[in-house]
Amino acid sequence: MSNDLVLGAIGILQFDVVAHRLKNEYGVDCAFEAVPVVTVRWILGDDSSQLEEIKRKSPQNLAIDSSGALTYLAPNSANLRLAEERFPDLDFFSTREL
Repeated sequence: MSNDLVLGAIGILQFDVVAHRLKNEYGVDCAFEAVPVVTVRWILGDDSSQLEEIKRKSPQNLAIDSSGALTYLAPNSANLRLAEERFPDLDFFSTREL
């Protein structure tokens, strides 16, 4: 996991809106870079050893959301299925209660 910020949106126009607002409301320039993520899952589990293992083995696929929850960034559906198979004691949720 790095300190890079990831902004997800449905539709490329949303990024233009964010860039416009950052520039006009805060005077901040920004740049967007596409990332190879098809879907995101929130990871929950009681098995601390599996949580540590996924953090060790898949750091490039992990991120922390704005509320501090661990998420899995899957580049494709096959990758997500493999992660779910490799870590059977972890739950990969497509939605999360706030």
